[in-house]
Amino acid sequence: MKKDWLGNLYRAGRVLLTAVLMILLTACQGASDDQDNIFYIYYIDKEGTGLVSEKYEIETEEKNTVDIIQLLLAKLQTNGSEGRYQNPVQPDVEIRDFLIKETQLSMYFTAAYNNKTGINEILARAAVVKTLCQVPAVDSVEFYVEDQPLTLAGNTVGLMDVNTFVDELNPEFKEQKKLVTLYFAENRGHKLMQVSLEVTYSAAQPLAQLLLEKLIEGPEQIEHLKDMDYYGLTRTVPTGTVVNSVTIRDNICYVDLGSEFMNQIPEVKSDVTIYSIVNTLCELSNVSKVQFTVEGEQWTKYGETENFNTPYARNLDLVTGGTSIWVNP
Repeated sequence: MKKDWLGNLYRAGRVLLTAVLMILLTACQGASDDQDNIFYIYYIDKEGTGLVSEKYEIETEEKNTVDIIQLLLAKLQTNGSEGRYQNPVQPDVEIRDFLIKETQLSMYFTAAYNNKTGINEILARAAVVKTLCQVPAVDSVEFYVEDQPLTLAGNTVGLMDVNTFVDELNPEFKEQKKLVTLYFAENRGHKLMQVSLEVTYSAAQPLAQLLLEKLIEGPEQIEHLKDMDYYGLTRTVPTGTVVNSVTIRDNICYVDLGSEFMNQIPEVKSDVTIYSIVNTLCELSNVSKVQFTVEGEQWTKYGETENFNTPYARNLDLVTGGTSIWVNP
């Protein structure tokens, strides 16, 4: 009788233990499911200097990967739940499509993406990648612009994951120094002279754009050079010229300038203006030719120079007999 009682107690204990384990397992599974619904949407802070995130819970039971990506992209096109932040995917940058292959997500943007530069471009790209890499099926993201891989400063960006931006978002990464060569006109405007100097610039800024901006500023804005009467140099690019975009692809630098560029400097020959830009940009290791457009349009002629709608290679024939000016920092 005592033996039957102990057996019944043992069996009851097993039933109770099994029930408890099932309850705990169900609770853990429910917690896991809830966790799978939670994502963090990354935005650019209102100062435009870093990233912030907001918790976002997807309220759908069926979590299809494509649906999740679409929901996250929709959030990335907002300014946050209270409208306090900058949206990483702005209205003028349209997402044409996206494609998932194994664990790689390819994002396709319209050409307007090329207008994003500097730290804003890095932050926007980081926000998109860090948000989308939370999707269980996505390990890495690649950007395309009009079916071409995204290139910055002439280099293909390629696949990105959450670790890609550790250095780029580090303040120490934002500035570096480099020796560059600019080509300004000699005082008569018929020849070019080389000016070599060291520049400090943001690593987030394409170097090609920085060189163009230095040409637009003119020799009078270069420290040390302006204290020496510019060595008889004169500017080559019309004052007020705007750099709309700079893109390097397949060793060709595509430069789109504002309409101000057509207001030629009277004393500077058109060839000198063109090759001051071409020779300067061709000093970069990843540029062999330069293709011009003005306000997005090709022109067949610039001043007296024909074939302005074709890519230009370096021309050292216009450079005065080996003269080079070194500007000490």
